Amino acid sequence: MQKRYKELAKLALIDVVMIETLIGTKSNAFDIFEGTIPTENFILADAKAKQNIVSIELIHTRRFFTAFWFGDYQKANESYKAASSVPSSKMPKLWTIYRECYKAIITFHMYAEGEGEEWLQEGMKLLSKFQFWKTISKDVIESKFLLLQAEYHAVSCEISKARASFEASIKSARDHGYTNEQGLAFERYGTFLEALVETTEASICYKSAHVCYLQWGALALAEHVWKKYKLSTCNEGVHPLLISAAVAKHARR
Repeated sequence: MQKRYKELAKLALIDVVMIETLIGTKSNAFDIFEGTIPTENFILADAKAKQNIVSIELIHTRRFFTAFWFGDYQKANESYKAASSVPSSKMPKLWTIYRECYKAIITFHMYAEGEGEEWLQEGMKLLSKFQFWKTISKDVIESKFLLLQAEYHAVSCEISKARASFEASIKSARDHGYTNEQGLAFERYGTFLEALVETTEASICYKSAHVCYLQWGALALAEHVWKKYKLSTCNEGVHPLLISAAVAKHARR
């Protein structure tokens, strides 16, 4: 029984690592093992030695999420390959949905960067997967599907469709209470608008993403966005979709 508790504690520590990375704090969570488990790398090595495929998948998925959120798509791709190569990755899990969504965003980004047609094909396959998943669970999937649809329209140069899908994704994430997804949709919308040289509108979206990440509690991510897109307090305000969410929340009180 004690061995089982120790394994569960290891899995909990993996979550702690990701949360602390997003928040920007560092605790001494590993200290509870008094040096016997000093780092996440140690957990990974131990999991490989014991062929604990769930722990291996979870660690690589955690690293994929972190790299994705902070915009390191090369590192994210490496972690995705490692996670998806584990047999347990074929089993449906909640984190699989997010992993596939973020991977799809990366594939469309890589195609837009001129990295090859195969990236577009992979992105379209993932988009089709989310289109099917949406028929099973609209509340969970809708905002993610709309965001991927927006990314597809963007790389296909369907400007008006991309705008509509980005804004629909933002609204869906807001309506379903997914603050992190709303922030991501705002950030990706900003990237799209910046590519169109609509810098003021892009800045508004980036600033709205920053607010969402703050509300989510991801303080380090919010600071990363502020610095990455060179935001300032002199910039224009936030997006109307974010304002309307605040108004609606106030009206419900």
